[in-house]
Amino acid sequence: MKAVLIILVFFISGCAQLFDNKPSVVDGTIWDFDHNIQFEQHKKSDNVYSLTIRSTSKTRFSTLATFLVRQSFKLCKNYGYKIEVLDGVESYNDERYITSFIPASLQANIECAPVVAQ
Repeated sequence: MKAVLIILVFFISGCAQLFDNKPSVVDGTIWDFDHNIQFEQHKKSDNVYSLTIRSTSKTRFSTLATFLVRQSFKLCKNYGYKIEVLDGVESYNDERYITSFIPASLQANIECAPVVAQ
């Protein structure tokens, strides 16, 4: 009987998390533990977001750029978004010639495609 009760409690708590009404877009500074990246995002208007991905000396630019594309898709929930890069693109040889090179944070505005009502 106790085992059935414990299973029922876990089942109910799992279902409660499915219907949690948290907003999908969080404003502010966020740490992504999967990619080991700190980023900051803000909603500027209904379809426009500002995203700043903080760079460290251990984070490669390719990782920052890939995360930018993935986070843009996550924010817009579909393809057709536009990314306007504002700052943080480095040249190919920057790391090779500068000994203590710390890349700039990657800053971009993301404009989602407007939702078409049917």
